[in-house]
Amino acid sequence: MVNLLKTAVTGVNLIPTTLLGLIILYWLIVIIGALDIDFFDFDLDVDISNPFYDFLAFFNTGDLPFMLVLSIFSLPFWTISMIVSVFVSTGWLNIVLIIPNIVLSLFITKAVTQPLKGVFKGILKQDTDTEKKIEGQLCILLGDLTYGRLGQAEIDRVGSSIRINVKVDAEGETLFKGDKAIVIKKDHEKDYYIIKKFEGVC
Repeated sequence: MVNLLKTAVTGVNLIPTTLLGLIILYWLIVIIGALDIDFFDFDLDVDISNPFYDFLAFFNTGDLPFMLVLSIFSLPFWTISMIVSVFVSTGWLNIVLIIPNIVLSLFITKAVTQPLKGVFKGILKQDTDTEKKIEGQLCILLGDLTYGRLGQAEIDRVGSSIRINVKVDAEGETLFKGDKAIVIKKDHEKDYYIIKKFEGVC
């Protein structure tokens, strides 16, 4: 174990070891809830042709969370680097071999992530269907809410209820705890719903 740790932080191996360590730290923070899983994710839907974005899209970064793809890449990257260190003792050769290591690890990542695209498309479709069901529904405020402030509301469902983050639609509008409102639409960028006070009778 001591020799393994020593090899992991020696020479060029420090690069994949540091990456793997950061990935492990990231997932530990996600597990304890201090960081959202999509914190480092970004949108690849761009209107212009960009080689960098095309490169990332080729490795399924557009269809899967970026940190998931990077996590998968870090495992073969670190493993191959450690194996090379066992059979190649020359320092400068280890540095040169890191380039084919990166290329091979990228294609391993491509192969591993390819089947996952269908799984995540199914999850995203379920999320979209849920959002469509929420829009247009009646909700009940769980606290007082003024324009510009974020609050929470609850939608009654058979068997269980859904709690959502909400903001009021119109400037100057104020809702109070227990008031009913209509869910108009979702702000996908900030992950909350726009609501408007319900004027009818239930």
